[in-house]
Amino acid sequence: MQATSIRERSKGEDKMTRLSEKQARALGIIPGPKKKQKRRQSVQWDAKVFPGGVWLQVPFVPPSLNVWKNWHWGRQGRYKKDLYQAVKSLAMAMKLPKFGRAEVQIVYYHATNRRRDPADNWAPKFLMDALVQGGILEDDNGDLVDVQPVDMRVDTERPRTEIFVWVLSKTTDIPY
Repeated sequence: MQATSIRERSKGEDKMTRLSEKQARALGIIPGPKKKQKRRQSVQWDAKVFPGGVWLQVPFVPPSLNVWKNWHWGRQGRYKKDLYQAVKSLAMAMKLPKFGRAEVQIVYYHATNRRRDPADNWAPKFLMDALVQGGILEDDNGDLVDVQPVDMRVDTERPRTEIFVWVLSKTTDIPY
């Protein structure tokens, strides 16, 4: 075959189908209109001492235990190490006191209003360990610390975790 014969054959096949913009979007050829993303305000590590206790702000919501257990062991270790170091640095920078007997309340501010199981899936194990490693709590055993049930709230603009630590007097018994 010669090149001229190929051209002659393709002359009849040069018809193009034209699509409207709407049809092209429906087929996924052109992406749809961009959705406006909610602008989230940045949250920083922060702490304040108030009479009888301290308040700490963690700039993220830790992963649930279901998510964390599926991580590779190396990622789990790095996460805990980074969390412990950040709390320790915050405690040193803000000169936070060390509590022997304390009451701890943890509030998670999630970005969405999904249904969550705060009883066991959002247990504050790593945050409590970080408070001990950071020097804020002497120990996190039940004889010294009363951990209140976690509180779940929604803040679409500033998802974060807030930790409240109050001093318990020596005469106050921890309810079992």
